Amino acid sequence: MHEVTWAGVRERVLRLAGHPKAEKVFGARGHGFRLGPVLSEEQVRAVEADLGVGLPAQYRSFLLHVGAGGAGPHYGLMTPSLGDDGWQWRGIGLAFSAQPTTAEFAGLPFVAEVLQGELDALDAQEPVEDAFATDEEFRHAHVAWDARYEELYDAQTAGAVFLSEQGCGYTSLLVMTGPHRGAIWEDLRPMDRGLEPTGHDFARWYRNWLERTEQQLNT
Repeated sequence: MHEVTWAGVRERVLRLAGHPKAEKVFGARGHGFRLGPVLSEEQVRAVEADLGVGLPAQYRSFLLHVGAGGAGPHYGLMTPSLGDDGWQWRGIGLAFSAQPTTAEFAGLPFVAEVLQGELDALDAQEPVEDAFATDEEFRHAHVAWDARYEELYDAQTAGAVFLSEQGCGYTSLLVMTGPHRGAIWEDLRPMDRGLEPTGHDFARWYRNWLERTEQQLNT
């Protein structure tokens, strides 16, 4: 079924590279409408072994039938690749890439909503200097508070892959574990909005981008 979802998609994407107005599409200068080679079934299974869970079905089929990364929404898709520390998603061939994600990190439980609640509660508990008898006590309390905040902040994206850089620090994530597995979320923390669901699964998100791009270029 998923092979049908992606039938002809690789050819449609690559065809856009030759359009005279291709560079006018947002993000095109980041990926150039180039797609990396597809992964083999053996490579996909190796990614899943490091991940500890199966890849979301739509994304798995995309890797096998369209490409491992490259052209896609925003500045393009990160690519799973094998390095010295195992499989990780990197910005291969992208001018503007999201931060790398290891398969080990992406395979952790995705509990962003729970952690956001903890962050909100912790935010209200930030130490206030006037509440301490000495500067040293205040600094010690604030260092501990800040360390806990950073720990929770970093843990919010566990269980997901930084899949596409949007610009200005915003990122599209593909959730790999838990009840939201296979869904696209957005990391909007630079504007203090946290991690938010888009309401799209991977196939809908990618195909919507392709259809909008074709309409913009009148192809």
